[in-house]
Amino acid sequence: MFSPGERCPARIELSDFQILWLKRRPYATQPVRPDHECQLEFRHNGPHGALGQQCDDIEWWVRWTFSSSTVEQVTACPGVRDEPDEPGEDDSCLLFEGHPGRHSFDLGPW
Repeated sequence: MFSPGERCPARIELSDFQILWLKRRPYATQPVRPDHECQLEFRHNGPHGALGQQCDDIEWWVRWTFSSSTVEQVTACPGVRDEPDEPGEDDSCLLFEGHPGRHSFDLGPW
């Protein structure tokens, strides 16, 4: 089924209020989707997480458990891969600072 290094299969559908709030962020760089997949490693500790919106150096992540969800402003993870496997591969972690589990570049694709 799932093994270490794979992404968590948890999903969430955002409320209308959360969608509207993310769409109204100044200088937003991404379209807002109503549904999100957890971007953390399978069997991680703590709440699930997915990038909800990005504006320059500011990121808002949707964090959720079985009973609640929130949108939090976070700092990007400073993790950098020592040597990319292939030229042009992203060598920066695309998760938030202090995330549980492996860096995004060590996980399977979305």
